[in-house]
Amino acid sequence: MEWELLGIILAGLGALYLWVFQIPYSLPHPLAVTGKRENRFDILRGFAMVGIVLIHIHSYFQFFHPADKLVIHTTLFFSNLSRFSVPLFILTSAIFLRKKEGYWISKIKNLLLPYTFASMIGYLLKYNNYHVWEFIQFYCLGKVFAPFYFVPLLVQFYVFFYLFEKFLISKTFIKPILFLSFIINLASNLGYFDSILPDEYHSISVLNYLFFFILGIQIGLSNEEKNKPKVKVSLLFGSLSLILLFLIVLFSAVYYLDFKNHHLVYPIFFFFVIWEVIPNFGQTTIHWISYIGNNSLFIFLLHPFVIHLMHSVDPYFFGGPFLGYLVTLILNVGIPILIAIIIQKGKSLYRLRHSGELR
Repeated sequence: MEWELLGIILAGLGALYLWVFQIPYSLPHPLAVTGKRENRFDILRGFAMVGIVLIHIHSYFQFFHPADKLVIHTTLFFSNLSRFSVPLFILTSAIFLRKKEGYWISKIKNLLLPYTFASMIGYLLKYNNYHVWEFIQFYCLGKVFAPFYFVPLLVQFYVFFYLFEKFLISKTFIKPILFLSFIINLASNLGYFDSILPDEYHSISVLNYLFFFILGIQIGLSNEEKNKPKVKVSLLFGSLSLILLFLIVLFSAVYYLDFKNHHLVYPIFFFFVIWEVIPNFGQTTIHWISYIGNNSLFIFLLHPFVIHLMHSVDPYFFGGPFLGYLVTLILNVGIPILIAIIIQKGKSLYRLRHSGELR
């Protein structure tokens, strides 16, 4: 609660700064001036995917070395720093969401089928006593592996958008809906719905991420303002970044608090900061982070298998805490990416053979 309220206070100060100095900052746009998809959204998803891996690496190190305070506090810092990840995925998933022909076919083909296959294999691999009803429960609640809860959460938002699309994309209602979603999300974060909702539903409650989904829709509806002056807000973002960094260090190293995934302000702040910083990255860095973002589903579904199997090996085996952390990160991102490359190459060869171009 304290982190939530601190974030809201900082956001209010930032908004006051923009208002007092009349800085005409606008929301990021899903399309570039050229009309092509803005690749910064894929880069943001890449950051979010790496962040999800960092959150789980903390649990991995804590499992083997709970008494090594310096290491565990450091891994907790990176875990707390990455708590923007799930909200950012929800937000970017909503930006390009449209109700069109094949809406559910694409969702089933690109999300539910891979998730179903991964859940079945994961259940057989992770558990010893198999029960159909238990698997159904785990599947619907995303409990086969801890990060799988994101899929039933996202599916609920897809259903919500499908049912209320006309209302959600109406320019007349979008701002009141955004404000209402913020109040509902804040109430959920502060625990006001905990006694109303079933305990099993808490982890996949849409109320925890409603604001991010609605904000993503609003960003998706925005128009590119080509003639709007470029505004430098580096002083504001730099100051707030230092404050937030200090607070994350404080909460991680001194109070040893594990942040929730669905605080309101921090993910939105990270979104805007990275949006402004991305143009300063080198092209090689942009390419690789964007590639991770484009293949985030592979990493999301396969990384839990990697980290689960690694629980039979002490992370210090890879050369101590520092190298162990680095190797764990590389393996949990690299192995799914390698599988993605193999599958994509296989698909390309299959298409070539069937098109008659390869004999």
